[in-house]
Amino acid sequence: MPKHIVRLILLMVAFGAIGYAAKVFFTADSFYKYGHYRAASVPEIAAQEPVYQTPRYCQTCHSERHAQWSANNHKTVTCETCHGAAKGHPQSGKLPIPSDAVKLCTLCHEAMPGRPRTQPQIQVAQHNPYASSGQQCTACHNPHAPKIVAVVAIVAGDAAAGAKKHAASCAACHGAKGISPNDTWPNLAGQHAAYLVRILAAYKSGAQKDVAMTPLAQALSDAEIQNLAAYYASLSCDGAPGAARIGDVAAGKALAKNCTACHGETGITSNPAWPKLAAQKAEYLVNALKAFRAGLRKDPTMAGVTRGLSDGDIANLAAYYAAQNCQAVTVGGKTQ
Repeated sequence: MPKHIVRLILLMVAFGAIGYAAKVFFTADSFYKYGHYRAASVPEIAAQEPVYQTPRYCQTCHSERHAQWSANNHKTVTCETCHGAAKGHPQSGKLPIPSDAVKLCTLCHEAMPGRPRTQPQIQVAQHNPYASSGQQCTACHNPHAPKIVAVVAIVAGDAAAGAKKHAASCAACHGAKGISPNDTWPNLAGQHAAYLVRILAAYKSGAQKDVAMTPLAQALSDAEIQNLAAYYASLSCDGAPGAARIGDVAAGKALAKNCTACHGETGITSNPAWPKLAAQKAEYLVNALKAFRAGLRKDPTMAGVTRGLSDGDIANLAAYYAAQNCQAVTVGGKTQ
């Protein structure tokens, strides 16, 4: 056999031996124990603290927010999608609360081709014309339960029974016919029955608190709440627009554009779960808005809406709604 062939064979054998020795030396003992090329990495990775802890980790400290989130349409979006990875939290500090909700929310909800129709989509400029000036989505939407909706209470009360048994005890504050003689208390005549049931039930349960209303509501049965709501809803609001003793109506009208989705253009909402505001007492509206802003009245939507309002803004909004007619009118085929 030619010498060069022998040398080539010896060289190939030498390289093979070196390669085999290298493979034996550099291959971990656990090679292929858990799958190809995994070696001891599986138990090492399994021993690490998870970076993403899942919403269950958040539930202990944030039970209220977790309950809102898990019962609503954001439950498919985990906490850490918006707040970042929770590794080491809370020992290593707080997780960030997104400040630019417009930028964050539009990642999923800005209208564009190809997105599923079941996922709400918006044209930002039309949906929130104030986005360019800094108004955030959280002004109207609770980020943990973003759909703007209130549970509509079923009303099956007896208006006559409500008038006969309990309306007299309410007249001192709310008037014999539901028109309050005091500017700091609300008119109830013509108010949505479903809203009245909902707010009275909240006072009764303690979800809302008021020095005067809480003990009165707690003394009512569920049937009596239904009857009272039916009675006041049956009355004519018959309240002419109030005099604007506080605030600026024109300035309030500009601000009220942010409230139209829930309360209607002039404060007459078609959704029975939300209150009518037209011709309501201005001083009462001021007090209510300030209570929402301070957290004394609880509502996730209203908390976001009022957070950025100054005392002047609140007075202007109250003046605008107090100056509206509580009776719906039709202008150009459109109910206002």
